[in-house]
Amino acid sequence: MRYLIASVCLLPVLYQVRRARMPRRDLIAIGAMGAFAFGVFPWTFSASLTYLPASRVAILIATSPLITLVVSRLAGFERLTAPKIAGQLLAFVGLCIALQQPHGEAGTTADAWKGIALTLVTAVSGAIYNVYSRPYLKRYPPLHVTTLSMTAGAMFLAPLAASQGLFSTAPAFTTGGWLALAFLGVFGGALGFALWIWALERSTPSRVAVYITLNPVTATLLGALLLNEPVTVLFTMGMACVLGGIVLANWRPSADEQ
Repeated sequence: MRYLIASVCLLPVLYQVRRARMPRRDLIAIGAMGAFAFGVFPWTFSASLTYLPASRVAILIATSPLITLVVSRLAGFERLTAPKIAGQLLAFVGLCIALQQPHGEAGTTADAWKGIALTLVTAVSGAIYNVYSRPYLKRYPPLHVTTLSMTAGAMFLAPLAASQGLFSTAPAFTTGGWLALAFLGVFGGALGFALWIWALERSTPSRVAVYITLNPVTATLLGALLLNEPVTVLFTMGMACVLGGIVLANWRPSADEQ
């Protein structure tokens, strides 16, 4: 429903896409990548949370920038440099420190391996989109690519949602629940991913992907500000490493290395 709302918000852009007369092969390629990024990614991510604690999932998802760097190198889009590698590793280590589980917190289930596999599929799906969307972002406006990708993702998820009864009965959400869903669709979906793809157009995939490590850090900070959740010394140290890693991964000591 989140991506359905986001797709509806972006529907007017489809008229511009039709006028642009994008070749069918490019439409198919963008749609296939959208199925990965906005279909496989959210589905496997949500499913992984049924087998692993949220903190473990966040740490595994944080491997996506490293996977993106490797895939981008194999695809020939960017070179491996010491600052990039060091920055990615520092951000990952920082996230592991920041999300260190307190003693006695619930651990993994007996089916933890399923959660690990699902989370790694999630990370790889994100990396594939980050890297292979780049040529199309050079040819077409980012908003066009965003609209086509998210629409393809919603179409991919629709049969799965229908099989679980989403369209047979109205969801029993409260007013606050519907407002939260609308926020996720408009700001966390249409606007958020449009900005993400806009960034992919202007930088290398690995430099953009490293910002993924800010997600759980930001969530923890908001929890402290809005819900009075505690901020530990380990979290503060980890946050410093994450921010340092992002700066290091984007460091350009000489000419642009793209």
